[in-house]
Amino acid sequence: MKLIKDMVNEMKIRTDKKISLASGIGLGLILLGVLMIQFPAGYGATFYVGLYLIIIGLITSLSALYAATTKPKTELIADERITRINEKAGYNAGWMVMLSVIILFWADKIWSLNLELEDMYWTTLLVGVYSFLILGWYYNRRGEIV
Repeated sequence: MKLIKDMVNEMKIRTDKKISLASGIGLGLILLGVLMIQFPAGYGATFYVGLYLIIIGLITSLSALYAATTKPKTELIADERITRINEKAGYNAGWMVMLSVIILFWADKIWSLNLELEDMYWTTLLVGVYSFLILGWYYNRRGEIV
């Protein structure tokens, strides 16, 4: 038992209640999935339900292990420079989204492109996400933020 405690302390794994609960739920789902596959109840879907339970259990256990080995959020404090970069990138990405919506709307009106609402939704979503990421990278690379 002491060997396991030394390994946990050496690997810097946290053992909070939430992490233990999440890993326990994940292992329980894996066990339940294996039992469903081994002892089918006569339905054809039990194999797939058991398989999905195993996959969900693995994802839950791995995410609990990841949460246990990373720093807690209280230690990841963003400094003023990072906060300012994110503010400026978000502000400019918002204006780029507005501009892309205006351009799509008027292009549809002028050239009769027959754009669906779903097309405009995906375009603005992609413009917003990628412009925020690219502008954040650019402002971080550039250095000084005014």
